[in-house]
Amino acid sequence: MSVQPEKKERKRIDFTEGVPWQRILLFAYPLMLSSVLQQLYNTVSGIIVGRGVSHVGLAAVGLAGPFLRVLTSFFMGISLGGNVLVAQHYGAKDQESCMRTVNTATILAVATGTVLSIVGILMSPTILHWMNAPEDLFPMALTYMRITFSGIVFQLLYNMMAGFLRGMGESRIQLFVLAVTSVVNAALCWIFVIFFQWGIAGAAIATVFSQFLSVALVYVRLQNNPWTSINVKKLQFYAPEAKAFLKIGLPTGIQQVTMSLTGMIVMGFITGYGTASIAGNSIGNTIDMYMMMPVSALNMSVAPFTAQNIGAGRMDRVFKGTRQVIVLILSITACLASAVLFFKVPLLRMFTDNEATIAAGSVMLNIMVPVHFITAISSPLGDTIRGSGDTITIMINGLMTAVFVRIPVLIALSQVFARIEVVYFSHVISQLYGLCFLMFVFFKGKWRKNAFERAGLAHNASLEAAAD
Repeated sequence: MSVQPEKKERKRIDFTEGVPWQRILLFAYPLMLSSVLQQLYNTVSGIIVGRGVSHVGLAAVGLAGPFLRVLTSFFMGISLGGNVLVAQHYGAKDQESCMRTVNTATILAVATGTVLSIVGILMSPTILHWMNAPEDLFPMALTYMRITFSGIVFQLLYNMMAGFLRGMGESRIQLFVLAVTSVVNAALCWIFVIFFQWGIAGAAIATVFSQFLSVALVYVRLQNNPWTSINVKKLQFYAPEAKAFLKIGLPTGIQQVTMSLTGMIVMGFITGYGTASIAGNSIGNTIDMYMMMPVSALNMSVAPFTAQNIGAGRMDRVFKGTRQVIVLILSITACLASAVLFFKVPLLRMFTDNEATIAAGSVMLNIMVPVHFITAISSPLGDTIRGSGDTITIMINGLMTAVFVRIPVLIALSQVFARIEVVYFSHVISQLYGLCFLMFVFFKGKWRKNAFERAGLAHNASLEAAAD
């Protein structure tokens, strides 16, 4: 079996060796920095559109944004199929199966992305009508949506290819790619919008080109690795790999779409409490998002860690790593949550001086920030189960939590208490349910037996007892 030179190997993180929490942290920090870069790019792009087009241009982007984010969530979820399978094959040192997975997932990404691009371009007017787009925003929103849809195939390909690399323990390439494409995107956005006066179309074209560039950069990295090298002329489709890929990725994609749609429903409740509540929730979410970037990056690292160790037959490391990452995330959450709650008013004043908005943002942070102590336990448990390949159970939990717990609780509480707090308390209740469900599944579910079988081990009761 061919392997890369040692210099190349050092770019990857082998999750099957070393102290688990240290390996996970080393893998996570580039992902965290990537998230920061992505958010900074979004901020800069918004400023350019707002200054170069007008507030109408910003509103048009904001109108098209929720639907496009639903698609992005689906792509991120479905790409996990390639991530987990590549990680399992890499842990098992099965290069042939890894190549078959990469070939099949790439073909699926191109085919799916092309179809979605065509359908999206044709359906854009209908989608905007469904969203009750105001007449003054419709032309700009339609232009932005159609151009953005033309680049959907690049977005799906990038998520898929980056997932291959994360599965093999490479996360720094994502930081490099986002650093390059964020600068290029911001520069092109300024040139097209400010210099050439192309309006909202210029911002969309800059985004699509940057997505194409991200695919090209990741493709070059894949070609330097015999495990993931893609020969466009010799791409082959393997039905068993496609079935395994969709079995893992599709439930996660459905779960992510459901979460995004639920967020839109919840936003409908928030709008009923007035402009200050909407603004306070928006600012609070921004602060909360920055606070949770380190934790989100750690959670993203758990699935490839689990998959590699299952592939290597190291179930002992799976359980040990899960325990260690929960302690690590709880510690980080305690520090960040304390800082945000203590300095919440100064942080909110960075965005606005409106007292009603600050009060609404304070209410949001006071309730929502402590919830992260719940997810500090539930998320690593869920990502461990997901990394074992059991994404259907995690999808069921996501659907139950978002659709069958939070929304009914929100509706019921809203009938009794006409206060914005019920929106946030419904989230608390749903996350407590999710934690109880995942704890039961983690300790008693069938995923353990299946994981032992994938690892090529007998179902070891003594090892499970030690892990518990």
